[in-house]
Amino acid sequence: MRIKRYIFFNVHTVVLFALIMLLSSAIWAGSQPVIESLKGTLDKIIEVLNDQSLRTPAKKNERRDILIKLVKERFDEEEFARRALGIHWRDRTSEEREEFVELFGDLLQGTYLDKIDAYLAKAGSFSAKNIRYLNETVRGKYVIVSTKILTSDDAEIPVLYLFKSKDGNWLVCDVAIEGVSIAKNYRAQFKEILANSSFKELLSRLKSKTINLTEQKK
Repeated sequence: MRIKRYIFFNVHTVVLFALIMLLSSAIWAGSQPVIESLKGTLDKIIEVLNDQSLRTPAKKNERRDILIKLVKERFDEEEFARRALGIHWRDRTSEEREEFVELFGDLLQGTYLDKIDAYLAKAGSFSAKNIRYLNETVRGKYVIVSTKILTSDDAEIPVLYLFKSKDGNWLVCDVAIEGVSIAKNYRAQFKEILANSSFKELLSRLKSKTINLTEQKK
């Protein structure tokens, strides 16, 4: 009798779990909250990029500052930095992590915006219609948003965004452009540097890199 009751309980538990999963999937498919948050940010970025009043040399820095602010609002720079540093993150002090996040955040903003600028140049006349939002895929605590950029020569550039919920907001913690993850790409570079140098040397190189990026934008 005890065995039968145990089986009865487990069967109903499985059925209940299945119903919850189905309902959850229906809610995700219907609302797509992560896609909406991404679209809101990218629409604003495109609006700034197409704003003729911000294209003058005198407005160059102002334009860049606005774009960086939009990226910072949607990107989880600490999570991005942790993924980029990989196993070396756990060995760092809180002060080292803080400095690394700040430097990597500056580098990340420049890298992402430079890539977007390059792809927009390929697209010619670019608007929100040039970005297609395909789907959201739930992977545990993460959500992957699949998009593609349509260029003027009918090419399609796949861009995947990895999201994680933080303080009630959906924030980007990695971006893969044409199959290349920004976090993994930097992780490989940082791993090589740390295999032959100190963490202090890595920070020094990050500083030099961000300074060079800043100088190139002037």
